[in-house]
Amino acid sequence: SLSRRGAATWLATGLTIEESQISLSRDVKRLRRHPTDIQLLRVAQLRDKLQTRITSFLKMVPAYLGFEVDDNDLDSPVDNIHDSPEDYSDIDDPDHHPDPETHDTSIFQPELTIIPLPSNLGMARCKALDLMDLMKEEITLCEGQANDALHAIRVHLGDKAVIFRNTVQSAKSQASSTRAWTQVCLVETAMNLNARIYSQCRLQLAKLPDHDLLEKYLPLKKEHLKASAAVADPNAHGQRDATLAWFWYIDVQGDTSGDDWMTECKYPPHPVI
Repeated sequence: SLSRRGAATWLATGLTIEESQISLSRDVKRLRRHPTDIQLLRVAQLRDKLQTRITSFLKMVPAYLGFEVDDNDLDSPVDNIHDSPEDYSDIDDPDHHPDPETHDTSIFQPELTIIPLPSNLGMARCKALDLMDLMKEEITLCEGQANDALHAIRVHLGDKAVIFRNTVQSAKSQASSTRAWTQVCLVETAMNLNARIYSQCRLQLAKLPDHDLLEKYLPLKKEHLKASAAVADPNAHGQRDATLAWFWYIDVQGDTSGDDWMTECKYPPHPVI
């Protein structure tokens, strides 16, 4: 129905907002103890843009949840514990160690806002508000989100392996080696973001009922995100018995293709800010 499709679109918007929060939180964390004015300005602009999206999302809450949520008081109707996905930061920047004294003094931090999705409302409140159907739709969308993130991670790992084989190892000078490693870092940054999005998706699924998806979507560990020759060329000599991470053996493209209303909820490329 049109109402169901509208709800699916609204839920998908909430999930992409959470992806943007993950991306912005990472950017803030990577600020040094004394960030430049340009860095601070960029973060401020991203926060303004994110807050605009959150405010727009909250305006539709009464239509789908049956109650109003004020963006200045989001903790009251939802769980006040903001789960944090695993940090893969040392993967995309192995030489960066955030200063323990680095603090973000801004009071305006929309990246920490809890988005009032069914998974964040909790089972008891969703039952009381008759939102169990909405929970089921969030499960399907989370499955699609997990598939998208894992597909992106596999692509990034393949790119990284090829760069190592074709560019890093063949670099003939310091300048060419530096350029090659810059390419590797760019790929790892994108992969890190998708890994955090996938980790957040698992946290959401853990709060949603009546599914066994956590048996399929296993925890993503840092060692799973290391490129290998088997990724670049699984048919190469000596790679027949190489063990790939679990996510190489699942279908991340066909699992949700049969859901008719999923077609309107295609996630935009990451990052979505």
